[in-house]
Amino acid sequence: MSATDALLSTKEQAEYFAAVEKVQNTVASHLRANPNKTFAIAFVSNLQRGVDSIAQAAINQGEHFDCKAGCSHCCSVHVEALEPEIFQIAHELKKLPPAEITLLIERLQQHAIMTKGVSVQDHHILCPLLKDNLCSIYSVRPAVCRKAHSYDVEKCKARVSEIPESLEVILKSEALMKGTAEGYRRVNLPVSGHELGQAVLLALTDETAEARWYSGVAVFDE
Repeated sequence: MSATDALLSTKEQAEYFAAVEKVQNTVASHLRANPNKTFAIAFVSNLQRGVDSIAQAAINQGEHFDCKAGCSHCCSVHVEALEPEIFQIAHELKKLPPAEITLLIERLQQHAIMTKGVSVQDHHILCPLLKDNLCSIYSVRPAVCRKAHSYDVEKCKARVSEIPESLEVILKSEALMKGTAEGYRRVNLPVSGHELGQAVLLALTDETAEARWYSGVAVFDE
């Protein structure tokens, strides 16, 4: 689990791990029943929809988050995406006109240079997929971006160390994310977090990456 461990009772921790296991079993079952690369990549949409529904449920229950379109204060932090999410994003970006893809690859290459060796704590570099303070891949953005929220945008502007968030939203989202990753690993597909910009760059420029990943190669760790 995360640093939230200390905030949870023994019962709450047990519930968290039970939720992780349930997701893990469901994911692995679906992947085994549909043993092909296309399904394995598309299936991660269930994770994203799940995280979205958790946040929406909180809003429906009266929670008020300051996050809104054009608010990009969290878009300069270190973001990690899972392998199927990365390939899903690459699929979407490949729909762009060739000239735009060329410019995007150049932007991603510059981003890779800027972020190389930068620690998570010192990462204050705008996401290369941000355009005019809006996410250009919003419909396929990673689960880690979807779970991000804040009760106070002023705290985000000030870059305080701890942004006020809903513990329930965070825990439920992390259970989904962890369970999903472990479900993929259970069927021998390497899944872990990778810096978004660098990983998308590889997915766009290495035509063998998807097939090698589906064969069990940890392509983003090479």
